[in-house]
Amino acid sequence: MKRWGIILLFLPFCLVAQQKKTVKPGWRSIATAGFSAGESGASPVFQLSGGIRYSRFFSGIGIGYDLYEFNSFPLFADWRMGLGKQQLVFVYAMPGYNIPGKFTKEVSDFRTVTERQMGGFYMDAGIGYRIPSGILSRLSFSAGYVRKSFAHKKIFANPCGTVPCTDLPAPEKYVYRYNYGLITTKLSWELGK
Repeated sequence: MKRWGIILLFLPFCLVAQQKKTVKPGWRSIATAGFSAGESGASPVFQLSGGIRYSRFFSGIGIGYDLYEFNSFPLFADWRMGLGKQQLVFVYAMPGYNIPGKFTKEVSDFRTVTERQMGGFYMDAGIGYRIPSGILSRLSFSAGYVRKSFAHKKIFANPCGTVPCTDLPAPEKYVYRYNYGLITTKLSWELGK
């Protein structure tokens, strides 16, 4: 009976002394192609991101090329979290800034028109499913919601009507703001640990 008492006395120390499974951080690169759809139809989307994976979480940065309505280059933070034991199902969020593809355009004729596109908010969030396809690679399918915005500014400079020109008419300025809410589906290739 004394043996059992000694074993029971040291059992909590033995259980605490056992090492827990350590999780080491790893790197991951994600290349994505898909489509965004809204009122004006569907357009292709391409994204590339990279970062660090730790346990069930991934955090990184990325850039994309979005062809919906106006070309733009979203620059975003990429955050993903695996769900379940095998982490095949995941949720993701990509907040960032939408950089327009066409910056400035000037037309000279009777009056000068200067156009400038300005960036705005970008967010892509949704859910996906991973399919292991090798030791360090996975294919994933995802569906989500994209919110992107930017502004288009036009300035019309009217010419002087008389010579010599003493009073220039004030330029006319117009700002058009675009906000899109889109549904997206994507196929991604994940490479890394």
